[in-house]
Amino acid sequence: MGVNEIALGFTLGIAAFTDWRDRKIYNKLLVPAFFIALMLNTIYGGRLGLTSSLLGALIGFLLLLLPYLMGGMGAGDVKLLTVIGAFGGSQFVITSFLYGAIIGGIISGILLAHRKALIDTIKHFLLFLPLLKKPHNFSESMNNARQEKFPYGIAIVLGALISLALS
Repeated sequence: MGVNEIALGFTLGIAAFTDWRDRKIYNKLLVPAFFIALMLNTIYGGRLGLTSSLLGALIGFLLLLLPYLMGGMGAGDVKLLTVIGAFGGSQFVITSFLYGAIIGGIISGILLAHRKALIDTIKHFLLFLPLLKKPHNFSESMNNARQEKFPYGIAIVLGALISLALS
């Protein structure tokens, strides 16, 4: 395990803790972590390392931009995946995202089942396309979904840890 992985692990641990405790992932963690990732990848990989880091960050940002704009997650989640991309590059951030999405889906399903809202959520999902024709119904469904939020940064962190363990 190298310096890059240790720095990423440290960042992930703090992000998971603050997201669980405060429902927030702080910029005072993510901004320095982003620049540390760029620096480490440049030191160990030169221009190619920097390019890989920037591309990973861009992909991480773009993967969660639409869910953020739709109100499905916080800006901290988007910035966290951006930092994960900066540390690990494009392939790593994509696999982290996919594992995180699976974990997030499982956690959401468990929470919805516990709150006895799983069946209603599945019905809304199956009716999603017709809802787009009636924007007022869509916004009502989005408001119901927002009430079922959990600290999604934890799912992102777990996805990155799985990717890290498997790489």
